[in-house]
Amino acid sequence: MDLNIFLAFGAGFLSFISPCVLPLYPVFLSYVTGMSVEELKTENAMLRKRSLLHTLFFLIGFSAIFIIMGFSTYYIGEFLITYQDLIRQLGAVLIIFLASS
Repeated sequence: MDLNIFLAFGAGFLSFISPCVLPLYPVFLSYVTGMSVEELKTENAMLRKRSLLHTLFFLIGFSAIFIIMGFSTYYIGEFLITYQDLIRQLGAVLIIFLASS
């Protein structure tokens, strides 16, 4: 069990420092805080509250999009399973129609 935790942590850390993701961190920090990298270096007083609030809203928005995508995918799948016979028959008619033209 402990090995799985260390493997997951190690894989996450390697993903975090990968060359494809590493250049994105300054952009992400600027987006979350609403400040440039130079402003981040100089200002420190209100930075924590502002960045925490922006991070929270970013995570809520990011999570909401993926939750909506997950639910919509589930309901589309349920629709396709429910009406699979009708969809199959319509597909057959479409193939016959396209083959005859």
